[in-house]
Amino acid sequence: MTSRSHELPELTLLQNQAPPPISPTLLARVKALRPVRPRVPLRTLLAVAVASFVFPLAAFVAYPLRADLDALPPLWVLTVALVWLTGFVVPLTYAIVPRSHQVLPDSTRAVYTALLACLTLVLMGLVFTVDSPGITILPRTTWDGFVNLWWHCISFSLKVSLPAIVVASFLLRWVAIAHAWRLGAAIGAAAGSLSGLTLHGLCPYGGAVHVGLAHGGGVVIGALLGALWLPVLVKPFRSAA
Repeated sequence: MTSRSHELPELTLLQNQAPPPISPTLLARVKALRPVRPRVPLRTLLAVAVASFVFPLAAFVAYPLRADLDALPPLWVLTVALVWLTGFVVPLTYAIVPRSHQVLPDSTRAVYTALLACLTLVLMGLVFTVDSPGITILPRTTWDGFVNLWWHCISFSLKVSLPAIVVASFLLRWVAIAHAWRLGAAIGAAAGSLSGLTLHGLCPYGGAVHVGLAHGGGVVIGALLGALWLPVLVKPFRSAA
Protein backbone atom coordinates (compact mmCIF):
# COMPACT_ATOMS: atom_id res chain seq x y z
CA MET A 1 0.00 0.00 0.00
CA THR A 2 2.76 2.46 0.91
CA SER A 3 4.62 1.85 -2.37
CA ARG A 4 1.56 3.05 -4.40
CA SER A 5 0.44 5.93 -2.21
CA HIS A 6 2.00 8.45 -4.60
CA GLU A 7 -0.45 7.29 -7.34
CA LEU A 8 -3.63 8.12 -5.40
CA PRO A 9 -3.78 11.84 -6.17
CA GLU A 10 -3.58 11.18 -9.92
CA LEU A 11 -6.32 8.55 -9.68
CA THR A 12 -8.51 10.94 -7.71
CA LEU A 13 -7.98 13.63 -10.32
CA LEU A 14 -9.00 11.30 -13.15
CA GLN A 15 -12.15 10.23 -11.32
CA ASN A 16 -13.22 13.84 -10.83
CA GLN A 17 -12.87 14.75 -14.49
CA ALA A 18 -16.00 14.71 -16.64
CA PRO A 19 -15.95 12.20 -19.56
CA PRO A 20 -15.44 13.65 -23.03
CA PRO A 21 -18.63 14.37 -24.99
CA ILE A 22 -19.88 11.86 -27.57
CA SER A 23 -18.80 12.71 -31.08
CA PRO A 24 -21.59 14.01 -33.35
CA THR A 25 -20.99 11.16 -35.82
CA LEU A 26 -21.38 8.48 -33.15
CA LEU A 27 -24.42 10.22 -31.70
CA ALA A 28 -26.08 10.36 -35.12
CA ARG A 29 -25.46 6.66 -35.66
CA VAL A 30 -26.93 5.79 -32.27
CA LYS A 31 -30.03 7.85 -32.98
CA ALA A 32 -30.42 6.12 -36.35
CA LEU A 33 -30.63 2.67 -34.76
CA ARG A 34 -34.01 1.00 -34.95
CA PRO A 35 -35.31 -1.93 -32.92
CA VAL A 36 -34.92 -5.30 -34.61
CA ARG A 37 -37.55 -7.97 -34.24
CA PRO A 38 -36.13 -11.19 -32.76
CA ARG A 39 -35.78 -14.09 -35.16
CA VAL A 40 -38.51 -16.74 -34.91
CA PRO A 41 -37.01 -19.99 -36.32
CA LEU A 42 -40.32 -21.83 -36.57
CA ARG A 43 -41.78 -18.98 -38.63
CA THR A 44 -38.78 -19.15 -40.95
CA LEU A 45 -39.15 -22.92 -41.21
CA LEU A 46 -42.81 -22.60 -42.14
CA ALA A 47 -42.11 -19.93 -44.77
CA VAL A 48 -39.40 -21.99 -46.49
CA ALA A 49 -41.59 -25.12 -46.35
CA VAL A 50 -44.47 -23.24 -47.99
CA ALA A 51 -42.14 -21.98 -50.74
CA SER A 52 -40.94 -25.54 -51.29
CA PHE A 53 -44.50 -26.86 -51.66
CA VAL A 54 -45.62 -24.34 -54.29
CA PHE A 55 -44.45 -26.26 -57.34
CA PRO A 56 -45.24 -29.79 -56.04
CA LEU A 57 -48.83 -28.80 -55.25
CA ALA A 58 -49.19 -27.20 -58.68
CA ALA A 59 -47.81 -30.38 -60.25
CA PHE A 60 -50.33 -32.58 -58.41
CA VAL A 61 -53.11 -30.35 -59.71
CA ALA A 62 -51.81 -30.24 -63.28
CA TYR A 63 -50.71 -33.86 -63.79
CA PRO A 64 -52.39 -37.23 -63.13
CA LEU A 65 -51.04 -39.77 -60.69
CA ARG A 66 -48.78 -42.46 -62.10
CA ALA A 67 -50.74 -45.18 -63.88
CA ASP A 68 -49.16 -48.07 -61.96
CA LEU A 69 -49.86 -46.66 -58.49
CA ASP A 70 -52.75 -49.06 -57.79
CA ALA A 71 -50.69 -52.05 -58.97
CA LEU A 72 -47.75 -51.39 -56.62
CA PRO A 73 -47.56 -52.86 -53.08
CA PRO A 74 -49.32 -50.34 -50.79
CA LEU A 75 -46.85 -50.91 -47.95
CA TRP A 76 -43.92 -50.15 -50.27
CA VAL A 77 -45.63 -47.02 -51.62
CA LEU A 78 -46.29 -45.73 -48.09
CA THR A 79 -42.85 -46.65 -46.72
CA VAL A 80 -40.96 -44.98 -49.57
CA ALA A 81 -43.18 -41.90 -49.33
CA LEU A 82 -42.38 -41.61 -45.61
CA VAL A 83 -38.64 -41.88 -46.32
CA TRP A 84 -38.88 -39.11 -48.94
CA LEU A 85 -40.88 -36.98 -46.50
CA THR A 86 -38.30 -37.54 -43.77
CA GLY A 87 -35.61 -36.44 -46.21
CA PHE A 88 -37.50 -33.18 -46.56
CA VAL A 89 -38.42 -32.49 -42.92
CA VAL A 90 -35.18 -33.38 -41.11
CA PRO A 91 -32.57 -31.47 -43.17
CA LEU A 92 -34.83 -28.43 -43.49
CA THR A 93 -35.47 -28.36 -39.75
CA TYR A 94 -31.80 -28.75 -38.87
CA ALA A 95 -30.84 -26.00 -41.31
CA ILE A 96 -33.17 -23.44 -39.73
CA VAL A 97 -34.05 -24.39 -36.15
CA PRO A 98 -31.21 -24.15 -33.58
CA ARG A 99 -30.43 -26.74 -30.96
CA SER A 100 -32.08 -26.33 -27.58
CA HIS A 101 -30.76 -23.24 -25.71
CA GLN A 102 -28.90 -22.06 -28.82
CA VAL A 103 -29.54 -19.03 -31.06
CA LEU A 104 -28.07 -20.08 -34.41
CA PRO A 105 -28.66 -23.32 -36.34
CA ASP A 106 -25.90 -25.90 -36.16
CA SER A 107 -24.36 -25.83 -39.64
CA THR A 108 -22.32 -28.99 -39.02
CA ARG A 109 -25.39 -30.97 -38.03
CA ALA A 110 -27.26 -29.53 -41.03
CA VAL A 111 -24.65 -30.58 -43.59
CA TYR A 112 -24.43 -34.08 -42.09
CA THR A 113 -28.18 -34.53 -42.52
CA ALA A 114 -27.87 -33.28 -46.11
CA LEU A 115 -25.20 -35.88 -46.85
CA LEU A 116 -27.26 -38.60 -45.15
CA ALA A 117 -30.34 -37.65 -47.18
CA CYS A 118 -28.39 -37.73 -50.44
CA LEU A 119 -26.84 -41.12 -49.73
CA THR A 120 -30.00 -42.71 -48.34
CA LEU A 121 -32.36 -41.60 -51.09
CA VAL A 122 -30.05 -42.45 -53.97
CA LEU A 123 -29.40 -45.91 -52.53
CA MET A 124 -33.07 -46.42 -51.77
CA GLY A 125 -33.89 -45.80 -55.43
CA LEU A 126 -31.14 -48.10 -56.66
CA VAL A 127 -31.88 -50.96 -54.28
CA PHE A 128 -35.53 -50.80 -53.19
CA THR A 129 -37.38 -49.69 -56.31
CA VAL A 130 -40.41 -51.84 -57.12
CA ASP A 131 -42.05 -51.99 -60.56
CA SER A 132 -45.32 -53.43 -61.74
CA PRO A 133 -44.59 -55.64 -64.78
CA GLY A 134 -46.56 -54.61 -67.83
CA ILE A 135 -47.82 -51.40 -66.22
CA THR A 136 -44.76 -49.45 -65.04
CA ILE A 137 -43.02 -47.75 -67.96
CA LEU A 138 -39.35 -48.68 -68.03
CA PRO A 139 -36.93 -46.26 -69.70
CA ARG A 140 -35.05 -47.39 -72.77
CA THR A 141 -31.70 -48.93 -71.98
CA THR A 142 -29.91 -46.61 -74.42
CA TRP A 143 -27.87 -43.65 -73.22
CA ASP A 144 -30.20 -41.15 -74.91
CA GLY A 145 -33.22 -42.74 -73.30
CA PHE A 146 -31.63 -42.47 -69.86
CA VAL A 147 -30.38 -38.88 -70.24
CA ASN A 148 -33.65 -37.46 -71.55
CA LEU A 149 -35.70 -38.84 -68.70
CA TRP A 150 -32.96 -38.06 -66.17
CA TRP A 151 -32.96 -34.40 -67.15
CA HIS A 152 -36.76 -34.29 -67.15
CA CYS A 153 -36.89 -35.30 -63.46
CA ILE A 154 -33.80 -33.31 -62.46
CA SER A 155 -35.29 -30.14 -63.97
CA PHE A 156 -38.42 -30.79 -61.92
CA SER A 157 -36.25 -30.95 -58.81
CA LEU A 158 -34.63 -27.64 -59.71
CA LYS A 159 -38.05 -25.99 -59.93
CA VAL A 160 -38.76 -27.15 -56.39
CA SER A 161 -35.33 -26.22 -55.02
CA LEU A 162 -34.99 -22.68 -56.35
CA PRO A 163 -37.95 -21.09 -54.49
CA ALA A 164 -36.86 -22.74 -51.24
CA ILE A 165 -33.29 -21.48 -51.58
CA VAL A 166 -34.33 -17.94 -52.54
CA VAL A 167 -36.82 -17.60 -49.68
CA ALA A 168 -34.34 -19.10 -47.20
CA SER A 169 -31.66 -16.65 -48.36
CA PHE A 170 -33.98 -13.72 -47.72
CA LEU A 171 -35.11 -14.93 -44.29
CA LEU A 172 -31.59 -15.87 -43.14
CA ARG A 173 -29.96 -12.64 -44.32
CA TRP A 174 -29.34 -11.41 -40.76
CA VAL A 175 -28.12 -14.74 -39.40
CA ALA A 176 -24.36 -14.50 -39.04
CA ILE A 177 -23.20 -18.06 -39.68
CA ALA A 178 -19.62 -18.93 -40.58
CA HIS A 179 -20.51 -21.74 -42.99
CA ALA A 180 -23.71 -20.66 -44.73
CA TRP A 181 -23.06 -23.13 -47.56
CA ARG A 182 -23.75 -25.96 -45.14
CA LEU A 183 -27.21 -24.61 -44.41
CA GLY A 184 -27.73 -24.15 -48.15
CA ALA A 185 -26.81 -27.78 -48.77
CA ALA A 186 -29.36 -28.96 -46.20
CA ILE A 187 -32.11 -26.73 -47.57
CA GLY A 188 -31.37 -27.81 -51.15
CA ALA A 189 -31.32 -31.49 -50.16
CA ALA A 190 -34.65 -31.06 -48.37
CA ALA A 191 -36.22 -29.47 -51.45
CA GLY A 192 -34.80 -32.26 -53.62
CA SER A 193 -36.36 -34.81 -51.29
CA LEU A 194 -39.73 -33.10 -51.61
CA SER A 195 -39.30 -33.26 -55.37
CA GLY A 196 -38.61 -36.99 -55.07
CA LEU A 197 -41.74 -37.42 -52.98
CA THR A 198 -43.74 -35.64 -55.68
CA LEU A 199 -42.23 -37.77 -58.44
CA HIS A 200 -42.95 -40.87 -56.37
CA GLY A 201 -46.62 -40.15 -56.94
CA LEU A 202 -46.49 -38.65 -60.43
CA CYS A 203 -43.60 -40.01 -62.49
CA PRO A 204 -44.82 -42.90 -64.67
CA TYR A 205 -41.29 -44.21 -65.23
CA GLY A 206 -39.70 -46.85 -63.04
CA GLY A 207 -36.51 -48.85 -63.02
CA ALA A 208 -33.88 -48.73 -60.31
CA VAL A 209 -31.41 -46.70 -62.36
CA HIS A 210 -33.95 -44.02 -63.24
CA VAL A 211 -35.38 -43.72 -59.73
CA GLY A 212 -31.98 -43.82 -58.04
CA LEU A 213 -30.13 -41.42 -60.32
CA ALA A 214 -32.97 -39.14 -61.47
CA HIS A 215 -35.28 -38.96 -58.46
CA GLY A 216 -32.54 -39.52 -55.88
CA GLY A 217 -30.12 -37.51 -58.00
CA GLY A 218 -32.42 -34.52 -57.56
CA VAL A 219 -31.52 -34.54 -53.86
CA VAL A 220 -27.82 -34.39 -54.71
CA ILE A 221 -28.33 -31.64 -57.29
CA GLY A 222 -30.48 -29.68 -54.83
CA ALA A 223 -27.81 -29.95 -52.12
CA LEU A 224 -25.11 -28.74 -54.50
CA LEU A 225 -27.31 -25.90 -55.74
CA GLY A 226 -28.11 -24.79 -52.20
CA ALA A 227 -24.50 -24.96 -51.07
CA LEU A 228 -23.44 -22.82 -54.03
CA TRP A 229 -26.22 -20.26 -54.19
CA LEU A 230 -27.45 -19.59 -50.65
CA PRO A 231 -24.21 -17.81 -49.58
CA VAL A 232 -24.26 -15.83 -52.85
CA LEU A 233 -27.91 -14.79 -52.54
CA VAL A 234 -27.66 -13.78 -48.89
CA LYS A 235 -25.29 -10.87 -49.68
CA PRO A 236 -27.57 -8.82 -51.99
CA PHE A 237 -30.50 -9.38 -49.62
CA ARG A 238 -28.39 -7.96 -46.79
CA SER A 239 -27.41 -4.96 -48.89
CA ALA A 240 -31.01 -4.26 -49.89
CA ALA A 241 -32.13 -4.44 -46.27
